[in-house]
Amino acid sequence: MDEQQFNLMMDYLTQYFNVNEIKELLATYPLTGGEHHEMSIRRMLSELSIEYFAKVYIADEFNQEFGDYAKEILSTLKSGIESNQQENISVVAPRSHGKSSISSLVLPAYSACHSKKNFVLFVSANADTAANFLSKVKRTLESPEIIEDFGVMRDKKRTWNNEEIETTNGTWVACSGWKSGLRGMNKPSVGRPDLIVLDDLEDKETMASESLQQKLDNAFREEIGRLGNYKTDFFYIGTLLSQDSLLARVIHEPSWKVLFYKRVISFPHNETLWEQWKSIYRNMDNPNRLDDAYDFYSSNHEEMTNGAEVLWEDKVPEAEVKYKGAYYHVMLDRETWGESSFWKEDQNEPRSSEDYIFQTLHYWDELPSFDDMNIVLGVDPSMGKKNSDYQALVVMGKHRQTGRKYIIDSLLLKIKPTELLKSIIDLCKKYPITQIGFESTNFQEYIADDLKQQLKEQEMYHVILNKKKPRQNKHARIENLEPFISTSEILFNPDCSQFNNQVKEYSKKAKNDDGADALQLTFELIEKRRRKRHVADKPMGI
Repeated sequence: MDEQQFNLMMDYLTQYFNVNEIKELLATYPLTGGEHHEMSIRRMLSELSIEYFAKVYIADEFNQEFGDYAKEILSTLKSGIESNQQENISVVAPRSHGKSSISSLVLPAYSACHSKKNFVLFVSANADTAANFLSKVKRTLESPEIIEDFGVMRDKKRTWNNEEIETTNGTWVACSGWKSGLRGMNKPSVGRPDLIVLDDLEDKETMASESLQQKLDNAFREEIGRLGNYKTDFFYIGTLLSQDSLLARVIHEPSWKVLFYKRVISFPHNETLWEQWKSIYRNMDNPNRLDDAYDFYSSNHEEMTNGAEVLWEDKVPEAEVKYKGAYYHVMLDRETWGESSFWKEDQNEPRSSEDYIFQTLHYWDELPSFDDMNIVLGVDPSMGKKNSDYQALVVMGKHRQTGRKYIIDSLLLKIKPTELLKSIIDLCKKYPITQIGFESTNFQEYIADDLKQQLKEQEMYHVILNKKKPRQNKHARIENLEPFISTSEILFNPDCSQFNNQVKEYSKKAKNDDGADALQLTFELIEKRRRKRHVADKPMGI
């Protein structure tokens, strides 16, 4: 044991023993294991303190100081598995705050080493994620420190694979993804699981599909909840991705004890200077904008952070980053990933499905030269009937140097398909468009084929037509635009007021969503734009 490890041991010993008791322990028992490994101080202390267990035996995962919230989570879950009664505990915490490492790594390893549970099952959204945590549990149980203090935990005669393991002391640890089915979790030696850890059951794929959400709810009520017995503890760990999510419903049910955390506990009293900071940070024409924004923050640090409090001050080690300050990194992430992500992933306050997604649109004052942009056209067609959806057309240019996207032109129409094709051709003549993204489902396939023929007749061989079929829930696709709009990476044409208003008024239940849908299609097209095809001469015979 090196000096750092000894000092760590002494820090935790003082939390449980007085000076005389510590002297007696040091004089009586070995610091670490050996021939009589069950008598070592390190092993004994790691049972008293699950924090110490994590820091000693899983040091590569827990090399930072625990925040107060993490200590509360560890203490609550430890009390849960040691109680003599069945416990349902839910932990709702921000992303990247260690909740999964605690629930799916520390708990199984701690339970196995100290024989707290007979059968630990952890379930995630998919089997690969769950198997990843089991691989970490296996690596921990095979570490030199564990072997030194607890003996060899792996026996070649016992099960030890990618889905389940049985330790030498008879503890089972298994993993599964709920989507693959969960029936039959029953071991001859120990019976049903007595601890079931549910970690991030709702991934982005599930939240984008109403059918998968219903499937999860059924699996939770009819399969997962039936895997245990009267004494099985259930720990449900996650982040609120929607107000309609399973986790959101569970934390309001009376049978669950809930620990709920936000990344930002309180915001600055005055955020006026932060608005000025955003203007500096978002100035894409300034190549030094990141440093200039930090200089502005440094000059006004006290006023900009007065009243602010974050959940975990040490989340970002200051020695390893250029820009310092816990709250400053909150704002950096908020700018990078957008408002919707911030409130959902960091604050556990997902906006209601009826809320407006795009609170603020940013407009361009002057367009760059067309020669400096890649320009595409996105089309969301309809049949042009009186009560039908709008036909939405979006011309977007991506500036090659800055990557900023400019909405050059946008139209909302209710015209016949033949007139729609003429409008598309006119836009291709007006702007140097190289690609058209055309939402193509059902009868719209025929319109797309007609468009392809007309482009050929107009000798527009440089324009590539891409038929696009939606791959996931429409609302989820549109919602993904929010960080690009809020940070002004997408700039709107101030003269296209009808289109702009429809985008700004978009919500999940909006009557008209064609503008937002076409914008998403166009944005996806320009981000995945193929290399421009050059046609030197008209092909012979055409």
